[in-house]
Formats: sequence, C-alpha cells, structure tokens
Amino acid sequence: ADRVREAAGRLTDAAAAADALAAVERYETARDGLLAGTGPDLTGYEGGLGDIYHRYRALTPSDVQWLRDRLADPSTGVQGIAFCLELLHAHGEATETELRALLPRWKKELTKQYRTTYTEWRHPLVTLTCLAQDLGHPAAADLLAWWAKPKPAWKAPVRLLTHLGAPDEAKAAGLWEFIVSGGHDTGHLMTWVLLRARLDGTHPLHIAERLIDEPGIRPYVLHRVLIGVADPAQPLWHYAIDPRSHSWWHRAQEVADDERLSAEARAIGMKAAREHYVTRHPDQVRPALTEGEVKTAHAWLEARADRTAAD
Repeated sequence: ADRVREAAGRLTDAAAAADALAAVERYETARDGLLAGTGPDLTGYEGGLGDIYHRYRALTPSDVQWLRDRLADPSTGVQGIAFCLELLHAHGEATETELRALLPRWKKELTKQYRTTYTEWRHPLVTLTCLAQDLGHPAAADLLAWWAKPKPAWKAPVRLLTHLGAPDEAKAAGLWEFIVSGGHDTGHLMTWVLLRARLDGTHPLHIAERLIDEPGIRPYVLHRVLIGVADPAQPLWHYAIDPRSHSWWHRAQEVADDERLSAEARAIGMKAAREHYVTRHPDQVRPALTEGEVKTAHAWLEARADRTAAD
C-alpha cells in the first residue's frame, strides 16, 4: 500500500492519482477487517516474528484477544507461548486466566531449553514466573522452587531474570551483585533497570542513563539496554542492538531526541541510529522498507548531522 501511495505521488494526472489513493484506502479498509482478530504464524522462523514485533508496540483489543486465545490453545508451542505471553505481560494485559491456562503445561513443556539470544522476548517460563509473582499466585512458590534447583543446567544463565516479578530491594541487590561481578549478561542489566524503575516509580531510561560511566558496567551492554528500555511497555530483549530491526531504529531515534535525557544518553541514541541499516544497508532491513521510509530516515539523520554520537 505504501509503495502504491509513493507511485501515485509521482503521477502527473491528478485524477489518476486520486483514483489510486482511493483504491488503496478501500484495500486497507478491507484488509483491516479481514485481519481483525488474527496474528502471525507462531510456528515459523523466530526471526520472522521479530521482524513484525514493532507492529505490536501498541495492542488493539483484537490483538489482546488473539494473544489470549493463543495462550488458551493447547496446540500453541513454546515459541508461540513465549511471544504471546511476553507481549501481554509487558503491556499489563496478562491475567490469572492466562496463568491458569499455562500452569498445567509448565512442567512438561516449558522447562525445556528455548534459546532467546536472538528474540525480543524472554524464555516463557521466565515470563510466566514473573506473572505468577506479580499476581501473588500460589503457583509462584512452585515455580521459584524449580528455578532454585541446579538442574537442568540451561536455566542458570536466565534464572535471575525472574527477579522482575514482584520486585523488591533484595532482588535488586542480588541482580546488581551478579552484574558487577562481570558475569555473562543474558538480560541481567535490562532486568535490573526495569526492576529498579518499578521500585523507584520512574521511567527506566532515567535509571539506565545514571549508569553511564558506572564502574563495572560494560558500555556495549548499557547502550543496548538504554535503547531497549525506551518503551517499557515493550522492552526489546535481543542480545544486541539489531541494525535490521524497525523496532530498534525507532527506539534509537526516540532516545536521541528525548530532551529529558542527558547529552550523553542522547548521544548513545544517535550512535545507534547512525549505525542502523535503515540508511547504510536498507535492503537488509525487515520487513522491507519503502522508498519513502528510506528518504525519511536519511532526512532525519541529515537534520542531526551536527549532533555528537557516543564512542
């Protein structure tokens, strides 16, 4: 539809251009009606779900219902559960109904290894444990007891991510101790920033920017976290700033232009924006960019050419 609009804008015949634009509007109206209450294929390549993650930054009522229906469906697999539960929980839309639907399945299905290195969502059992704690549900005790056991070994690198559920100062301290110990970060700093923001009642961006030049904090991890928490209703959990992602491009822009932030924090946003493929390798961005989107991105960067970017 966007490509048709761009082509219509180049037509010299005003009537033909108007007809083309009207046809696009009719198509989009019909499409939106057909797609209401539907969603992506949850069984395909995880990168495909990551590619369209930005479309779920704001959830419509039909999105919420579709996500809930998928969690209630016994045929939804681990990846589908991870995707749907993360979106509902982050947006504050996950309820005891979703928890009850998944509790009969967690020991047999959700205790298996599921790699989340390249996903924008966490392991579904991490998210489920956080939800149970946030709800004060009795099942939280059983879930936490399982996490406390030494096996299976795959869970050790992500166990502390469950601290985001029902956060308190003890959990914050435990996470911080791990972070400054130099252990491999698999979402720990992100979790601590989101946790600290909940405890302090402030935006996670302000928590993250306080860590700039903090001893023991690796800059590349902090840069990823600063961009990733720009919208706490949809944190981005990918292991690195993804230069092919629409989500990371928009977050980088927002951080760079956020006047509430320090110059140092905004410079981190500028660095991420300048290194993004939206202008450097637009053919590698997924979903594919329109010509107009690429031009807009170039114009945005050119308007800020004199801005300082982080090292």
